[in-house]
Amino acid sequence: MSMAMRDAAVSGVDPARVAIVGGGLAGLAAAAALAEAGIPAVILESRRHAGGRAASFEDPVSGGLVDACQHVAMGCCTNFLDLCVRTGLTAALRRDRTLSFIGPDGRRAECTPSRRLPAPLHLAPLLLGMRHFTLGEKVALARGMLRLARPAADAESRTALDWLRSSGQPDAVIRLFWQPVIESALGESLDLVSLAAARKVAVDAFLAHRDAADLIVPTEPLGTLFGTRLVGWLRDRGVTVRTGMSATGFDRAAGAIVAVRCGEEAVPCAAAIVAVPWRQAARLLPDVVPAADERLVGSPITAVHLWFDRDVIDVPHAVLVGRVSQWVFRGAAAGHCQVVISASVRPSPGTAVANLFLAGDWTATGWPSTMEGAIRSGRAAAEAAGRALGRPVSALVADLPRNPLVRLLAGRL
Repeated sequence: MSMAMRDAAVSGVDPARVAIVGGGLAGLAAAAALAEAGIPAVILESRRHAGGRAASFEDPVSGGLVDACQHVAMGCCTNFLDLCVRTGLTAALRRDRTLSFIGPDGRRAECTPSRRLPAPLHLAPLLLGMRHFTLGEKVALARGMLRLARPAADAESRTALDWLRSSGQPDAVIRLFWQPVIESALGESLDLVSLAAARKVAVDAFLAHRDAADLIVPTEPLGTLFGTRLVGWLRDRGVTVRTGMSATGFDRAAGAIVAVRCGEEAVPCAAAIVAVPWRQAARLLPDVVPAADERLVGSPITAVHLWFDRDVIDVPHAVLVGRVSQWVFRGAAAGHCQVVISASVRPSPGTAVANLFLAGDWTATGWPSTMEGAIRSGRAAAEAAGRALGRPVSALVADLPRNPLVRLLAGRL
């Protein structure tokens, strides 16, 4: 037995627990999956509060909490919704089916997918409701959406913008639909995202299911929702959440992780999940995660908070087309609104170290860097850790079922 394991046994700490480095959504999701499987876990978070980028700050006007950046999910985010159901957070989520589009000339279009027509025909009312497009542009958009669902051999190497232009999408449709939708979903510009990523947005978020495009909006501050309520749920189920704990390294024995080092303190564990941003993971694990160079850069999302002396928007949220920003959200306080502007190494959960696993929205989940991607990564890492410990964990849930016509279009019968 290693010295860390002996110290754990003496102190009464379960030496079979999993240490999770990072208390963002990926780490919280991993802890929830482990807790439901009866596997003890400890979260080590460097900040004062868990939640990661899903955080809040105090409104200087009203004194209430305001989200640092608006986070939303969609009906296709099955693992996000499943986690919220399991942890009792669904009452704090609002499902909006209508999307508001505000054109560059100020004209507004209220677009609502049909609940009666099967997918992908359910999108017809949404497409027809876009007043800022001519009939010909609407037909081109519908044709492009269906063509985008088909598999392409060069999907990984070709950019979305190149494909849209070569497939005959009008400039207005690219600028006023594809750009705000894809860039806000993927957090990157059309000339940099791959065709494969754009295809995933089109199929999973719009075409696959009648409920896929529903917008899921938190009605409580993210700091309350995840940093307080979800953390409370975890603690009630035996998960230890330690904030102000910065991981500085790992103790190893016989090639395996036996403890997470936080300065002078060693936190014993039987397995570890590293759920921190990729640059931090590379610093902690230089022999496991390749160091980033100048070719690998982040793609930030900017949130601009504005406070006026009166309300300036009369809808909960709207897609801004033909502008630098992609979304505007109405805040809870009078006169407050938030404007969001969105501008790959993707490792799997497993590593060369048998009991060390990676999580985070930057890992290979098949999803972009979203709340859904983070939660999927945490659940996948928890499943991998469970297998390593011989204690099965079943956490990941399936995508929404695709309508047969959509499966045919997507080449997956």
